[in-house]
Amino acid sequence: MFKVLRLIDIRCSLQYIPQNSLSIMPKYNGYETPEYQVIDGPVKDASYEVRKYPTAKWTSTEVSSPVLDGAPSTGFRRLFNYITGKNESGNTISMTCPVTIAVNNRESAFANMKTIVSFYVPTSHQEKPPVPTADDVYTEDRKETTVYVKTFGGFAKSKDWYNQVTQLREDLIKDGVKEDQIKNDMFYAVSYDNPYKFFWRRNEVWITKKSNKETLSSNKNKIQHPMKNKLQSFKNDSENNEDNANLAPR
Repeated sequence: MFKVLRLIDIRCSLQYIPQNSLSIMPKYNGYETPEYQVIDGPVKDASYEVRKYPTAKWTSTEVSSPVLDGAPSTGFRRLFNYITGKNESGNTISMTCPVTIAVNNRESAFANMKTIVSFYVPTSHQEKPPVPTADDVYTEDRKETTVYVKTFGGFAKSKDWYNQVTQLREDLIKDGVKEDQIKNDMFYAVSYDNPYKFFWRRNEVWITKKSNKETLSSNKNKIQHPMKNKLQSFKNDSENNEDNANLAPR
Protein backbone atom coordinates (compact mmCIF):
# COMPACT_ATOMS: atom_id res chain seq x y z
CA MET A 1 0.00 0.00 0.00
CA PHE A 2 2.89 2.33 0.89
CA LYS A 3 4.51 1.78 -2.51
CA VAL A 4 1.25 2.52 -4.31
CA LEU A 5 0.74 5.77 -2.45
CA ARG A 6 4.36 6.81 -2.99
CA LEU A 7 3.94 6.14 -6.71
CA ILE A 8 0.90 8.40 -6.67
CA ASP A 9 2.90 11.11 -4.94
CA ILE A 10 5.92 10.82 -7.29
CA ARG A 11 3.67 11.52 -10.28
CA CYS A 12 2.48 14.73 -8.64
CA SER A 13 3.27 18.21 -9.90
CA LEU A 14 0.76 21.02 -9.40
CA GLN A 15 -0.51 22.45 -12.66
CA TYR A 16 -1.85 25.98 -12.51
CA ILE A 17 -5.00 26.84 -14.39
CA PRO A 18 -6.02 30.31 -15.66
CA GLN A 19 -8.53 31.84 -13.25
CA ASN A 20 -10.60 33.47 -15.99
CA SER A 21 -11.36 30.26 -17.86
CA LEU A 22 -15.05 29.87 -18.60
CA SER A 23 -14.93 26.13 -18.12
CA ILE A 24 -11.85 24.26 -17.01
CA MET A 25 -10.82 20.69 -16.33
CA PRO A 26 -7.65 21.14 -14.28
CA LYS A 27 -5.23 18.47 -13.22
CA TYR A 28 -3.66 18.29 -9.81
CA ASN A 29 -0.39 16.42 -9.49
CA GLY A 30 -1.07 14.69 -12.80
CA TYR A 31 -4.50 13.41 -11.80
CA GLU A 32 -7.77 14.25 -13.44
CA THR A 33 -10.11 16.42 -11.40
CA PRO A 34 -13.75 17.25 -12.13
CA GLU A 35 -14.52 20.02 -14.57
CA TYR A 36 -15.86 23.24 -13.07
CA GLN A 37 -16.53 26.86 -13.92
CA VAL A 38 -15.30 29.75 -11.78
CA ILE A 39 -18.10 32.29 -11.47
CA ASP A 40 -18.44 35.74 -9.95
CA GLY A 41 -18.89 35.86 -6.19
CA PRO A 42 -20.70 38.37 -4.01
CA VAL A 43 -17.59 40.60 -3.74
CA LYS A 44 -14.29 41.05 -5.55
CA ASP A 45 -11.01 39.79 -4.04
CA ALA A 46 -12.82 37.45 -1.65
CA SER A 47 -10.97 34.94 0.51
CA TYR A 48 -12.86 32.15 -1.26
CA GLU A 49 -13.77 31.01 -4.77
CA VAL A 50 -17.19 30.30 -6.25
CA ARG A 51 -17.35 27.24 -8.53
CA LYS A 52 -20.09 25.64 -10.55
CA TYR A 53 -19.68 21.89 -11.04
CA PRO A 54 -21.74 20.27 -13.82
CA THR A 55 -23.70 17.06 -13.37
CA ALA A 56 -21.27 14.15 -12.95
CA LYS A 57 -20.89 10.68 -11.52
CA TRP A 58 -18.88 9.94 -8.40
CA THR A 59 -18.05 6.64 -6.71
CA SER A 60 -19.14 6.87 -3.08
CA THR A 61 -19.38 5.03 0.21
CA GLU A 62 -21.14 5.96 3.43
CA VAL A 63 -19.08 5.92 6.62
CA SER A 64 -20.43 6.33 10.13
CA SER A 65 -17.82 7.43 12.66
CA PRO A 66 -17.66 9.00 16.15
CA VAL A 67 -15.35 11.73 14.79
CA LEU A 68 -14.56 13.11 11.36
CA ASP A 69 -10.96 11.87 11.48
CA GLY A 70 -12.16 8.25 11.32
CA ALA A 71 -14.00 8.58 8.00
CA PRO A 72 -11.29 9.23 5.35
CA SER A 73 -9.16 6.10 5.84
CA THR A 74 -12.17 3.76 5.98
CA GLY A 75 -13.80 5.32 2.94
CA PHE A 76 -10.56 5.55 0.96
CA ARG A 77 -9.83 1.86 1.50
CA ARG A 78 -13.24 0.83 0.12
CA LEU A 79 -12.96 3.14 -2.88
CA PHE A 80 -9.35 2.12 -3.57
CA ASN A 81 -10.47 -1.52 -3.69
CA TYR A 82 -13.11 -0.52 -6.24
CA ILE A 83 -10.72 1.27 -8.61
CA THR A 84 -8.12 -1.53 -8.37
CA GLY A 85 -10.53 -4.18 -9.65
CA LYS A 86 -13.29 -4.80 -7.14
CA ASN A 87 -15.98 -4.10 -9.74
CA GLU A 88 -18.05 -6.24 -12.12
CA SER A 89 -15.70 -5.63 -15.05
CA GLY A 90 -12.62 -6.42 -12.96
CA ASN A 91 -10.88 -3.44 -14.56
CA THR A 92 -8.50 -0.98 -12.97
CA ILE A 93 -9.88 2.56 -13.00
CA SER A 94 -7.65 5.64 -13.03
CA MET A 95 -7.15 7.44 -9.76
CA THR A 96 -8.61 10.94 -9.63
CA CYS A 97 -8.69 13.71 -7.09
CA PRO A 98 -9.87 15.23 -4.90
CA VAL A 99 -11.46 12.96 -2.33
CA THR A 100 -14.62 14.67 -1.10
CA ILE A 101 -16.22 13.94 2.25
CA ALA A 102 -19.80 15.09 2.65
CA VAL A 103 -20.14 15.83 6.37
CA ASN A 104 -23.69 15.88 7.69
CA ASN A 105 -24.75 17.39 11.01
CA ARG A 106 -25.17 14.85 13.79
CA GLU A 107 -28.72 13.83 14.61
CA SER A 108 -27.80 14.28 18.29
CA ALA A 109 -24.72 14.99 20.36
CA PHE A 110 -24.31 11.28 21.06
CA ALA A 111 -24.94 9.99 17.53
CA ASN A 112 -22.18 8.95 15.16
CA MET A 113 -21.24 11.33 12.38
CA LYS A 114 -22.59 10.33 8.96
CA THR A 115 -20.27 11.03 6.06
CA ILE A 116 -20.07 10.14 2.37
CA VAL A 117 -16.55 9.64 0.99
CA SER A 118 -16.29 9.97 -2.79
CA PHE A 119 -13.94 9.69 -5.78
CA TYR A 120 -14.71 11.47 -9.05
CA VAL A 121 -15.38 8.96 -11.86
CA PRO A 122 -12.83 9.57 -14.67
CA THR A 123 -14.14 11.05 -17.93
CA SER A 124 -13.44 7.78 -19.72
CA HIS A 125 -15.98 6.02 -17.47
CA GLN A 126 -18.52 8.81 -16.88
CA GLU A 127 -21.05 7.42 -19.36
CA LYS A 128 -21.02 3.91 -17.89
CA PRO A 129 -18.98 3.40 -14.72
CA PRO A 130 -18.12 -0.20 -13.77
CA VAL A 131 -20.61 -1.51 -11.23
CA PRO A 132 -19.12 -1.98 -7.73
CA THR A 133 -19.22 -5.52 -6.34
CA ALA A 134 -19.04 -4.38 -2.71
CA ASP A 135 -22.38 -3.67 -1.06
CA ASP A 136 -21.07 -0.52 0.63
CA VAL A 137 -19.84 1.20 -2.56
CA TYR A 138 -22.15 2.80 -5.11
CA THR A 139 -22.25 5.23 -8.04
CA GLU A 140 -23.56 8.66 -7.08
CA ASP A 141 -25.16 11.00 -9.62
CA ARG A 142 -24.41 14.54 -8.49
CA LYS A 143 -26.54 17.25 -10.01
CA GLU A 144 -25.10 20.57 -11.13
CA THR A 145 -23.84 22.24 -7.97
CA THR A 146 -22.47 25.65 -7.03
CA VAL A 147 -20.12 25.72 -4.06
CA TYR A 148 -18.19 28.34 -2.11
CA VAL A 149 -14.62 27.10 -1.72
CA LYS A 150 -11.97 27.97 0.87
CA THR A 151 -8.49 26.50 0.39
CA PHE A 152 -5.94 25.84 3.13
CA GLY A 153 -2.82 23.73 3.73
CA GLY A 154 -1.37 21.34 6.27
CA PHE A 155 -2.52 17.98 7.63
CA ALA A 156 -6.20 18.67 8.27
CA LYS A 157 -7.84 17.19 11.35
CA SER A 158 -11.41 17.46 12.61
CA LYS A 159 -10.87 20.80 14.34
CA ASP A 160 -9.23 22.23 11.20
CA TRP A 161 -12.15 21.28 8.95
CA TYR A 162 -14.64 22.81 11.40
CA ASN A 163 -12.57 25.96 11.98
CA GLN A 164 -12.18 26.52 8.23
CA VAL A 165 -15.84 25.95 7.37
CA THR A 166 -16.89 28.23 10.23
CA GLN A 167 -14.59 30.95 8.90
CA LEU A 168 -15.94 30.47 5.38
CA ARG A 169 -19.53 30.73 6.59
CA GLU A 170 -18.71 33.91 8.52
CA ASP A 171 -17.02 35.42 5.45
CA LEU A 172 -20.03 34.64 3.28
CA ILE A 173 -22.44 36.25 5.72
CA LYS A 174 -20.14 39.29 6.00
CA ASP A 175 -20.14 39.57 2.20
CA GLY A 176 -23.92 39.61 2.01
CA VAL A 177 -24.78 35.95 1.44
CA LYS A 178 -27.90 35.12 3.46
CA GLU A 179 -28.04 32.03 5.63
CA ASP A 180 -31.09 30.72 3.78
CA GLN A 181 -29.09 30.82 0.53
CA ILE A 182 -26.57 28.19 1.66
CA LYS A 183 -26.86 24.68 3.06
CA ASN A 184 -26.17 24.73 6.78
CA ASP A 185 -26.87 21.08 7.51
CA MET A 186 -23.75 19.78 5.74
CA PHE A 187 -20.44 20.74 4.13
CA TYR A 188 -17.70 19.06 2.11
CA ALA A 189 -14.23 18.37 3.51
CA VAL A 190 -12.04 18.00 0.42
CA SER A 191 -8.54 16.53 0.30
CA TYR A 192 -6.15 16.47 -2.67
CA ASP A 193 -3.05 14.74 -1.29
CA ASN A 194 -2.13 11.30 0.04
CA PRO A 195 -0.92 10.86 3.65
CA TYR A 196 2.71 10.59 2.59
CA LYS A 197 2.94 14.08 1.14
CA PHE A 198 4.41 16.22 3.90
CA PHE A 199 4.66 19.66 2.29
CA TRP A 200 2.48 21.92 0.12
CA ARG A 201 -0.66 20.02 0.95
CA ARG A 202 -3.98 21.24 -0.42
CA ASN A 203 -7.31 21.02 1.40
CA GLU A 204 -10.63 22.71 0.76
CA VAL A 205 -13.97 23.16 2.49
CA TRP A 206 -17.06 23.57 0.31
CA ILE A 207 -20.36 25.11 1.32
CA THR A 208 -23.14 24.41 -1.14
CA LYS A 209 -25.20 27.28 -2.52
CA LYS A 210 -28.91 26.51 -2.54
CA SER A 211 -30.77 26.64 -5.82
CA ASN A 212 -33.40 29.39 -6.24
CA LYS A 213 -36.09 26.74 -5.75
CA GLU A 214 -34.53 25.55 -2.47
CA THR A 215 -34.21 29.13 -1.21
CA LEU A 216 -37.85 29.92 -2.01
CA SER A 217 -38.94 26.73 -0.27
CA SER A 218 -36.87 27.64 2.80
CA ASN A 219 -38.36 31.13 2.96
CA LYS A 220 -41.88 29.74 2.61
CA ASN A 221 -41.27 27.34 5.48
CA LYS A 222 -40.05 30.20 7.68
CA ILE A 223 -43.22 32.17 7.03
CA GLN A 224 -45.47 29.21 7.76
CA HIS A 225 -43.56 27.97 10.82
CA PRO A 226 -41.67 30.91 12.40
CA MET A 227 -41.65 29.50 15.96
CA LYS A 228 -40.72 26.00 14.78
CA ASN A 229 -37.72 27.37 12.91
CA LYS A 230 -36.53 29.42 15.87
CA LEU A 231 -36.65 26.35 18.11
CA GLN A 232 -34.84 24.24 15.50
CA SER A 233 -32.15 26.90 15.10
CA PHE A 234 -31.60 26.93 18.88
CA LYS A 235 -31.41 23.14 18.94
CA ASN A 236 -28.88 23.07 16.07
CA ASP A 237 -26.67 25.67 17.76
CA SER A 238 -26.64 23.67 20.99
CA GLU A 239 -25.82 20.41 19.22
CA ASN A 240 -23.07 22.06 17.17
CA ASN A 241 -21.40 23.35 20.33
CA GLU A 242 -21.50 19.87 21.82
CA ASP A 243 -20.18 18.36 18.58
CA ASN A 244 -17.18 20.67 18.54
CA ALA A 245 -16.41 19.72 22.13
CA ASN A 246 -16.54 16.02 21.20
CA LEU A 247 -14.24 16.63 18.23
CA ALA A 248 -11.56 18.43 20.23
CA PRO A 249 -8.25 16.52 20.39
CA ARG A 250 -7.78 14.47 23.52
